[in-house]
Amino acid sequence: MKKLLLTLVACAMFILVSGTASFAQQKIGHIDTQAILQLMPERDSAAKIYEKFNVEINKNFESMNTVYTNLLDTYTKQRDSLSEFIRNAKETELRDMSGKIQNFQTVAQQELDKTQLDLMTPIIAKLKNAIKAVAESNKFTYILDTQSQSSVVIYFPDDESLNILPLVKAKLGIK
Repeated sequence: MKKLLLTLVACAMFILVSGTASFAQQKIGHIDTQAILQLMPERDSAAKIYEKFNVEINKNFESMNTVYTNLLDTYTKQRDSLSEFIRNAKETELRDMSGKIQNFQTVAQQELDKTQLDLMTPIIAKLKNAIKAVAESNKFTYILDTQSQSSVVIYFPDDESLNILPLVKAKLGIK
């Protein structure tokens, strides 16, 4: 029985030591991807394109709203003097215009989201490729994003994790 217990303890210690040894060989780095994205010149270009599109959409929205407001004001002032048939026609016109404005808002937001995705996808891919290249060339096992909204990183000791932001900046040619 003692022999079996000693064998089990020896096996447990071996597993514990081998698990610790393999963990010690892992190299962990971290990066703030939002900080590096802010430094990328491609992001500035994408932001300008997006903002131009956003301004165009807002101008169209404001124009539609102005037309609607003018129609509503005119209808409100004339409502009592209009025949029932004309009043119903004007109310239908106002409801239709309101629906068009709401539809425009929905479609415009979808288009803005799609434009942002189309603009940012290649920039994010470039950043991921740079991070991967830095990780592989510096033999990192893991790279943690310290600013990711879905990050589950609660703590990482600075002395055991290397911030690779300077390395990725160099890889991307950012000063």
